[in-house]
This record gives sequence, C-alpha cells and structure tokens, in this order.
Amino acid sequence: MQELDQLTKDLYNSVCFKKGEKPDLKKLESLFFGAGKLINNSGNEPKEYTVQQFREDVMQQISEGAFEAFHEKEVASKTELFGKVAHRFSTYEARFDEADEAPIAVGVNCIQFIKAGDKWLISAMAWDDETK
Repeated sequence: MQELDQLTKDLYNSVCFKKGEKPDLKKLESLFFGAGKLINNSGNEPKEYTVQQFREDVMQQISEGAFEAFHEKEVASKTELFGKVAHRFSTYEARFDEADEAPIAVGVNCIQFIKAGDKWLISAMAWDDETK
C-alpha cells in the first residue's frame, strides 16, 4: 500500500506549480501505463484525454494565462487492492496558490492502478468536483 500512497503523492505533485514555474508534466507521463486515460467529469460533458493530450491541454491553458499557479492535494482516501489491481477514491482540495485559505475546488479522483512487472502504475483516472 505504501507504493500506491507514493504514486498518488507523485501524481498530485506533478500537476502542482508555483507562480513563475511550470508543472512537471513529464513526471506525470511516467506515472501512467501506456497512453493512460484521464476523464474530467466535472463539467456538463465528460472530457477524455490520454496523458499526452492532458499535458498539452494544461500547457496551453498556462500559456494563455488561464492560471499562473496551481496546488492540489489529497485530503482523504480509500484504497482497495486485489492482487495486481487497485482502486483509490482520493478526495482533493485545489487552490491556485498553496497559501490560499479557501480551495477553488474540492472533489474526488477515482484512480485505477495496475502492477506491471514489479512497479505500480496508473492505468486510468476520472474526477469530479463537488457541486452545491
């Protein structure tokens, strides 16, 4: 379970960045099996990405000035494991700046893991932000 905790921490860290920096999205790619699958289900329609497409979308948003910094962290989790597959409900809080008092979003990342050889990787994830 410690490996899955670290993989989840690395996932969150790879998308976080401070003003004047960029997120470590190359690291993000290394956490996924193959092309991976990411689904943002917090809007009106699900948005589906490969890891590469997600990386390109985030970098485009940053270059267009949509946001200058981002911090997301896990605040609670529940992980179920069976053999070489696992699933984690990871509750998160997101802020533009880590020092901001109130989060801009709270939600859940549903993360699927597989063990490939001797290494755990993310095969897919989907998320949804909490609504009123």
